[in-house]
Amino acid sequence: MKTLSIDIETYSSVSLTESGVYAYAESLDFTILLLAYGFDNEAVQVIDLAQEEEIPQVLHEALTDDDVIKTAYNANFERTCLARYLGKPMPPNQWRCTAVHASMLGLPGNLKGVCEALGLGEEETKSKTGRALIQYFSVPCKPTAKNGQRVRNLPEHDLEKWQLFKDYCKQDVVAEKAIKDRLSTFPVAQSEQELWELDQKINDGGILIDTQLVDNIIAYDQTYQEKLMEEAKTLTGLTNPNSVAQLKNWLREQAINPTGLTKAKVEELLETTTGTIKRVLELRKAMSKTSTKKYEAMKRALCPDNRVRGTLQFYGANRSGRWAGRLLQVHNLPQNKVPDIELARELVKEGDFGTLEMLFGETPFIFSQLVRTAIIANHSFIISDFSAIEARVVAWLADEKWVLETFKGDGKLYERTASRMFNVPIEKIIKGQPEYELRQKGKVATLACIAEDELVLTDHGLIPIQDVKSYHLLWDGLEWVKHEGVVFNGEREVIEYDGLRATKDHLIWIEGLQEPIQFGEAAASGAHLLQTGNGRQAIWMGKDNRARKKMVKDLESLSCFNTMHRVRKCAMDLARQLEKWKIERLSTVFKIKKSTCMARQKVNICKATLRKHKKFSISFVWSKRHRVPIQFCNGSRIMGFTKFGEHITRLGIRSDRFQWSLRSGKFEIRRQKGKCREQKNNRVVGMGSEILAICKTCCDEDVIRGNDKRNNNCFGRVSGRGKKKKLGTNSSKACVYDIRNAGPRHRFTVSGKLVHNCAYGGSVGALTSMGALKMGLVEEELSDIVRAWRKANPNIVCLWYDTEKAVKDALDTGWQVPITKGVSAELEQGTLFIALPSGRRLAYAEVDIEDNQITYMGIDQQTKKWTKVRTYGAKLVENITQAIARDCLAEAMKRIDRAGYGICLHVHDEVIIDTDKDAMGEIAEIMGEDIEWAPGLPLRGDTYSTKIYRKD
Repeated sequence: MKTLSIDIETYSSVSLTESGVYAYAESLDFTILLLAYGFDNEAVQVIDLAQEEEIPQVLHEALTDDDVIKTAYNANFERTCLARYLGKPMPPNQWRCTAVHASMLGLPGNLKGVCEALGLGEEETKSKTGRALIQYFSVPCKPTAKNGQRVRNLPEHDLEKWQLFKDYCKQDVVAEKAIKDRLSTFPVAQSEQELWELDQKINDGGILIDTQLVDNIIAYDQTYQEKLMEEAKTLTGLTNPNSVAQLKNWLREQAINPTGLTKAKVEELLETTTGTIKRVLELRKAMSKTSTKKYEAMKRALCPDNRVRGTLQFYGANRSGRWAGRLLQVHNLPQNKVPDIELARELVKEGDFGTLEMLFGETPFIFSQLVRTAIIANHSFIISDFSAIEARVVAWLADEKWVLETFKGDGKLYERTASRMFNVPIEKIIKGQPEYELRQKGKVATLACIAEDELVLTDHGLIPIQDVKSYHLLWDGLEWVKHEGVVFNGEREVIEYDGLRATKDHLIWIEGLQEPIQFGEAAASGAHLLQTGNGRQAIWMGKDNRARKKMVKDLESLSCFNTMHRVRKCAMDLARQLEKWKIERLSTVFKIKKSTCMARQKVNICKATLRKHKKFSISFVWSKRHRVPIQFCNGSRIMGFTKFGEHITRLGIRSDRFQWSLRSGKFEIRRQKGKCREQKNNRVVGMGSEILAICKTCCDEDVIRGNDKRNNNCFGRVSGRGKKKKLGTNSSKACVYDIRNAGPRHRFTVSGKLVHNCAYGGSVGALTSMGALKMGLVEEELSDIVRAWRKANPNIVCLWYDTEKAVKDALDTGWQVPITKGVSAELEQGTLFIALPSGRRLAYAEVDIEDNQITYMGIDQQTKKWTKVRTYGAKLVENITQAIARDCLAEAMKRIDRAGYGICLHVHDEVIIDTDKDAMGEIAEIMGEDIEWAPGLPLRGDTYSTKIYRKD
């Protein structure tokens, strides 16, 4: 079959990025300037339509010929624009999209990025001059005296640039053909081509917008914001009360010193303020709402028939193949939480905003609630949503039988999860019973948190956790890592220990252990938290999560100040023949990027990696015959020499509790005679001048913090109050936050300590994959149950590790390695392919194993750049689960389309159909039908009917 490659350059006064290609092409001044094309392997030709060249007859016929396949990079643009320009339909079954093909192979989404990723030669690569030329010829220009007040640049205004523009258009076709040839080894499956054609049909149809509702809201909100601004100016006397800096200064004048004016901080201040200050903060909260942004986006993207088209991007998420939202971002619309939503709509459409405010409160809130309802049906919507699809898929993949039986039976997943986790009979988990509270814990996994204002070590310095941005890099003890943003988790009880404030369940690293433990356990045992930061500086840890290796036996003269371990010349006993001593093979501290002087990227096995701490302890150097001639305290561990050439190390937690010499950061600690008989049960830990002591015999395992002279059994010299107090019980409530997926090791440095983050396999994601968020929950509800959940779902946990092992085996052997139920891993030409039961394959380009971790080249979710990405078993299972759930939706959409029902939109796992038929039963039946390639997977579509788009 003949193939025609096409690229066009166009002009329109409508913004393509803000309005989309459909509204762009509907503009009255829309036109095609250049058309570049090439048949098969023939040379590329350029037609200069702007200078009245005509399209050849052979090309005219080919553009509508079923026997000629048209290809383009982002074919939706060429197809839509040519249909508008020629006045002829461009059926999607005649087109192939090279951008979709590239996305299916895990490559970047833009033409330039794909060329770079494939390493195409300069003659095949997209031209770098295009952006400036498009800006000059394809968009309106600002009228000036210099350009004769014109609003558009034509070819005759700069013929040299115009020739470059023609070359640029031609080069795009050359690049597209080169990409197509390079990717031809891995062709697009016919089932995916058919799905893309259905996607084009859905985007061509679009969604109907209630323009009266949109216009009224936009008009009133402008008036409302002006009223709020005037009131704020009157109360504060500020020129711009919306300015954070100005408002902060005003609050300080009112004896309030806010650390920030984030949404959470404003909410907190509202609870503690009254009068004028409270009203100003309420105005700040109201003015910061962006409740009309979606309505403005709707208005910009409207076509003449009041429909918005192009809201979905096929294969927008190339890790799973799911659709992405465009223009209106329909995947991110606010939930409906107002019961009388239809009454609110009618009041808005009538312009009765006074009654609206009286009945529903502030208009910004109700406007955000009405966003969904601006999408209306021409006849009536039938909406069907796959119930907890990802929960069903992951249980089916892992063969977690009790979950599958629950879905096939009464569907009480939460109750049965809680029953298994907490060993409570399910009959007791009913409303009205105390055990019913466990149902909430059965919904989701733990989301342990860090208290607000705790300082996170970033490449931009120390930043309060709530203010960390996606572009900040975090220190994980080994390297600077990227992350996926900060998560706010409401107000929870936190404890403070060793300089860190966090919830008891947060996972942290301690000295002497390579695996993290709960913060509460560390506090209760008096363990020393692993320190990876010192002020604004990063401290490099070994891969074993220890602050240093061994120190060797010999010592050398230290004649100057050393910032690494704080040994000073004046601290040495110079009269004891210091020149005979030497310290060898200590770590060399290298500066790395971001100006972190206490960090290094590599460590020799014979070198020691030391770190300093806020407390230091220096002993005098004596002669060889003396015991403990030198003692370094770096962080919370000591390395001491009993004799020259002999050394012992004391770490944080040890089974042998009878170790009084050389404790961590310990000064001399004495025990009063006769007060504690069983010394072997005593335990003393501490840092510098702060000692924490436990005497199991005398104190009944209480932990004493402070110099409690009333208790003669266990005491030490400490800083602070002299009170007997259980460690970790100094708890209080605070706003808490966490950070998602901080690098491949899922950890970051906060308050100088190494802590775990929330991630798919680590905490919240595991149960998110089971449909927690799809069940109407928000992340603030997530509870402290990770370990219990894993125990209740052992097969799913095993699937994480089995998947990672299978992928590594495939990379090692080059063979196809089965994982489970039609899922397998295989390496082909440097790309890892994970086959799915549907026959589709997920692709991970340039895959490799580094430091026993799987890496591949992909798009970083934060920077959107093509870079190296690390993954692991649980994350791979997440990709596979979401991909299979997407394939289930795709199968249902094809069935619904074949049944003659027009799909106007689909969001996540729900399908929206606009029909005049009473078809709820039939649609629900189609959604619940068994899928041939997924035998035993229980599916169900929750189906309802409505005139406006809303959640049931």
